[in-house]
Amino acid sequence: MIEVFIDASHRRGISTAIFDQLRDAIETGRLARDDRLPPTRDLAAQLGVSRQTVTVAYERLSGEGFIEGRAGGGTFVTRPATRDRASRTVSPLVPALPGPEREWRNTADAAPGRDLRIGQPDPALFPLVDWRRCMVAALQKHPAAYCEPAGTPELRRALAHWIGRSRGVDVTAENIVITAGAQHAVYLIARCLLRHGDTVAVEDPGYLPIARMLSGLGLRVVGVPVDHDGICVEHIPTNAKAVYVTPSHQSPTGASMSLARRRSLLTLAERHGMAILEDDYDSEFRHCDRPLEPLHRLDRTGRVLYIGTFSKIMSPSLRLGFVALPETLVEAVAAKRESIDRQTPTVMQDAMLRFIADGLLERHLRKVRRIYSERHGIVAAQLDEWRSRGLIDHSPMSHAGLHVSVRLPPGVAEKQVSRTLQRHGVTLSRYADSGVQTAPAEGLLIGFGLASTEQIPSALKFVSSSLKQAQKNKPPQPARSKK
Repeated sequence: MIEVFIDASHRRGISTAIFDQLRDAIETGRLARDDRLPPTRDLAAQLGVSRQTVTVAYERLSGEGFIEGRAGGGTFVTRPATRDRASRTVSPLVPALPGPEREWRNTADAAPGRDLRIGQPDPALFPLVDWRRCMVAALQKHPAAYCEPAGTPELRRALAHWIGRSRGVDVTAENIVITAGAQHAVYLIARCLLRHGDTVAVEDPGYLPIARMLSGLGLRVVGVPVDHDGICVEHIPTNAKAVYVTPSHQSPTGASMSLARRRSLLTLAERHGMAILEDDYDSEFRHCDRPLEPLHRLDRTGRVLYIGTFSKIMSPSLRLGFVALPETLVEAVAAKRESIDRQTPTVMQDAMLRFIADGLLERHLRKVRRIYSERHGIVAAQLDEWRSRGLIDHSPMSHAGLHVSVRLPPGVAEKQVSRTLQRHGVTLSRYADSGVQTAPAEGLLIGFGLASTEQIPSALKFVSSSLKQAQKNKPPQPARSKK
C-alpha cells in the first residue's frame, strides 16, 4: 500500500498531484520495481475522488515508462530508484547534555468487566499463530551476542520502507533507531537534545505520562491549549526548545491537526529553533476521513522527529517502537540507548522483520481495521443519539484511533458518571488525568480497543443510563444574565 495525500488547494489539479507523488515514490525507491500499485477504483475510493482522476494519473505514469499493466495481474512499477533518498537538508539540531532525573510511576488500577479504557488494542485480535511462526523462525539460529544499539540493519531497512509506503515518511535505514515504544523514544531524544531547565511545550489536555517524564528530566514543561484543529500554535512559548504533539489523532481529544495548523507549527519551529516530536501512535486506524500529511513529510528543515510504535498496532507487550531522526542526532541517540539498556532483544527484532517482510503486518492491519471501524461505527451512532438527547455536548467526532472523547454538559461531572459505571463493571479511563497544567473540561474517554464488538453495545447502554442519571441529579444551573 502506498499513501497518497491530496491538498485541495493544489493549483495544478488533483490528477497531477497524484502523478507527482507516485512518480516521486518511484524515483526515490519508496515504490520499488515490481511493486504493485492499488487498482484505480481502490485508490479513488481511498482519496474520495473520481476513478477517472486516478486513471489519468496512471496513464501519464505509464506513458513516461514508470508503470505498466500486466494481463490479469494489475499495474506494476517498472523503474528502479533514480534519486538518492539521503537527507536533503543539513539539520540544525545537535545533541545537548542531559539533565538529572526524577522518578515517577503510574499506579492505574486494572479494570474488571466491560473494559472501555483507552490506549490498548484488543488482545484477542493479536495475530498469535503468525507471530509464533515468526518467533520460531527467529530462534532457528544461535542468538547473537550484541547488535547495534540503533537496531539491526535489516529491521531498520524494513521499517524505513514500510513507513515510506504506508505513511509517506521519506527516510533511510540510517535515520531509524529501534526503541522500546514511543515513550522510550521521547526519553532518548530529550536526554540527547535538551538541557536541564529547557522549556518543552506539550498539548494540554495531552498525554500525561510524557509530560511527567519530561518534567522528571528537569525540563520546564508548558501545557499549550488544544482545539478542534490541534495544538494552538500561537500559544506555544517562543523560548521552547521542543514541542511534543500527536497531530494525527490528538491524545486525548481525538482532534486531527489541520494542514494550516501543521504548516504554522513548522514555521514557528524554524523561526525560533525548535525541535518537533511527532508521535504518530495510532494513525493506522482511520475510519472515515482521508489522512493528512505527517509533519515529517511537510518538514523542509530537518526539525521533525517522527515517532512510531507497535503498541497499538499489535500489542504493548512487544515493547517495540522506532524513531526517524535527522542524521545529526542518530549517533547520539544510539549511544544514549547503549548506555541505558543497550538494545531491543535481537530475537524480537528478527521476528518483527519476518512479520513485515512476509506481508503479515499488512494482512493483520487489514483485518483489525475492519473490526475497529465496525466498533467505531457502533460508538459513533451511540454518540449521535446522546447528542440529540442532550446527554453530551456537541463536540467534533473523532474518526481515527481506538477511542473517542466527549464533553459533558454543564453540571455533569465525570467522577459521578464513572462511579455509577463502576458499579456495573464498566471501566473508563479518566479524562481528568489528561490535564497537564490546567484541569480539562468535564468529559469522558470511551475506548473500543479492549472490549469486543459484542460487548460494546451492552457497555454503552450502561454509559447511557449513567449519563441519564447524572443529568437527573445535576444541580440547577444559574440563569444567564440578559444584556
